[in-house]
Amino acid sequence: MKTLRLIEKLSHAGGVAAGVCILLMTALILIEIIIRAAAGASILIAEEYSAYLLASFGTLALAYTFKSGGHIRVDLVLSKLSGRGRGYVNLGCTVIAFSIFVFAAYETWGLFYGSWVSQETSMYYSKTRLWLPQLPIVLGTGLMALQLLASLADQIQSMGKTGREAPRLDRG
Repeated sequence: MKTLRLIEKLSHAGGVAAGVCILLMTALILIEIIIRAAAGASILIAEEYSAYLLASFGTLALAYTFKSGGHIRVDLVLSKLSGRGRGYVNLGCTVIAFSIFVFAAYETWGLFYGSWVSQETSMYYSKTRLWLPQLPIVLGTGLMALQLLASLADQIQSMGKTGREAPRLDRG
């Protein structure tokens, strides 16, 4: 399906963006260390922007990590179930996770939009418009919701064809 491939491409793009966030955060901290050691000064934004990049990394990587099977999974109950039972439990858990991430995306959108409208700024020296660091959080939770929706579609389609457990998208 074209839609599922698009979601996977978007998840991959989120993973790449998360990697860029890590590189930028590392560079920012390294620059701060060098400037402090060499000149006894500070760039004044390293701590603030490192925190923004860390939050961006954490949320943008969610969907890619799920798609790649990188999330920790406890299979104590699943290992005791048959293929059909395991499929239904996986489906139920995916529905719950999808619901949680739709709610998270909705709430983070509200936070982002409120900051956009009010032009709220950070309390730090940079006075950064807060909608800027909030945007990747909205995108990351939205991407994870989409990846879970793709997983749901895949699970339902597989269960309908075989009556057995669907192969999980999060196994790569």
